[in-house]
Amino acid sequence: MIRLLADPRIRIGAVVAAMVVLAGLGVVTNPKKPDTKPAAAATEPTRTVVNRTALSCPVLAAGGKLTSVVNAVAPNLPADTPTATGAAQPLSIAPLPATSNPVGSLLKRGTIGSSAVVVKPEPLSIQGTGPLAAGTVGTSTTTAQDGVNAGMASTPCQQPGSDFWFVGASGAVERRDVLVLTNLDSINAEVNVTVYARNGQQDLPAARGIVVPARGTAELFLKQVAPNLRDIALHVESTGGRVAAAVRSNASKGNSVPAGVDWLNASAAPATKVFVPAVAPGAGLRILSVANPSDLQATASLTVNGPNGPFKPAGLETVQIAAGSVKTFMLDPVLHGDPSAITVTSDQPVTASMRVTDESQSEFASIGSAEALAGPAYLVLPAHKQPAVLQVTAPGKTGSVKFELRDVLGRILSTRALDVVAGATTPISFAAQPRPTYLMVQQTRGTVVAGVTLMPAAKPDKDDVPQVAVWPLSTSLVFRAQLGAQPDVSAALR
Repeated sequence: MIRLLADPRIRIGAVVAAMVVLAGLGVVTNPKKPDTKPAAAATEPTRTVVNRTALSCPVLAAGGKLTSVVNAVAPNLPADTPTATGAAQPLSIAPLPATSNPVGSLLKRGTIGSSAVVVKPEPLSIQGTGPLAAGTVGTSTTTAQDGVNAGMASTPCQQPGSDFWFVGASGAVERRDVLVLTNLDSINAEVNVTVYARNGQQDLPAARGIVVPARGTAELFLKQVAPNLRDIALHVESTGGRVAAAVRSNASKGNSVPAGVDWLNASAAPATKVFVPAVAPGAGLRILSVANPSDLQATASLTVNGPNGPFKPAGLETVQIAAGSVKTFMLDPVLHGDPSAITVTSDQPVTASMRVTDESQSEFASIGSAEALAGPAYLVLPAHKQPAVLQVTAPGKTGSVKFELRDVLGRILSTRALDVVAGATTPISFAAQPRPTYLMVQQTRGTVVAGVTLMPAAKPDKDDVPQVAVWPLSTSLVFRAQLGAQPDVSAALR
């Protein structure tokens, strides 16, 4: 060995080899910091297939004879859509405690699974990992013939998050609105709620620092924390952990006669242009609520996207919404019972919702402003005695969509591709169904928002439960975006 090292050529080669090793080690131990700037994400987008799902399915409070069910599906995805690798593991429908046994399951993609129909409902979750997770959706539905919960309350199961907006809630005497917070994780979460009302942002200490126990729920009764405040908006922010948020609303005429129950669908985050889809056709009230959470007065204009195209309702071409406040507009006189959507354009970020009632004002539903579809949207529809109406709106230029309605076994009942005229709303009616179905809507061109509405018969039978519902359609979670395209190779050395 000494003789070899005495050769100058060997010594030079050894030095060079050592330098290469050290340079390589430097690359591994001191990697370039991942570029997580938005610009980098835009130029080098990375998408990860969803391989885990967790959805919260809320239920009404006890009261009267009611029945409750959760219907869910891991839907058939567009051709060539990748899913997680491995064997298909069942997704469970189960109560929140970790020790609970499943009450339903999803075993096969494209086949609807359901919980048992119960008269004493409890909050449920849909959870699991594997190939069935991508795109999974569910709907929680409760019906009652009489009592405080008379009517139909149906809402999509929610994904946990940290930021939610609700518009159109109330702490007035004729309403019993409750913010329901659900924690599906194994650690506690903490939430702050900011409340906006007609007279501006409210200082409500009781709405801050709400602890939501692990695998449990917490409720905020608006009549207690915001008594006599009508037409309010809620901004729900988690300061630690994730939650699913929902607003349960019971209405009454006076103090005793029930006037419907439902969930207030969440609204999109404030923006200078927001779209409220799926304003149901027919008679009844149509109340638009617009919230301006900014510190400046908002100047906004309303556009109705009706079946014949867009128009600005007389007297509402320009409206003023005070800083930190909520303002309502009665739009049923200008909608004339047509299926419609509303576009709100403002110089300050706003968010909005629409409350619809049946002709007798004995049942209602609420739809929040929505983001435009950016991929396939899936929705499970519970059994319904009246036709359900898909309402698709192209608020800007002409748009196009395709849709499929499938039965409980995944067989196609209806499918179609259609263009939606610029600024107009196109309704597509689906026949009554005695069993749950599921719908896929995919935007193929332009900006498109959509939802599904259900209204009672003009002359209902004596024993019919009035069914008023509005279900939003939002892009389903099939992929998760990842920022940064450079892996941290040093992780291999830890």
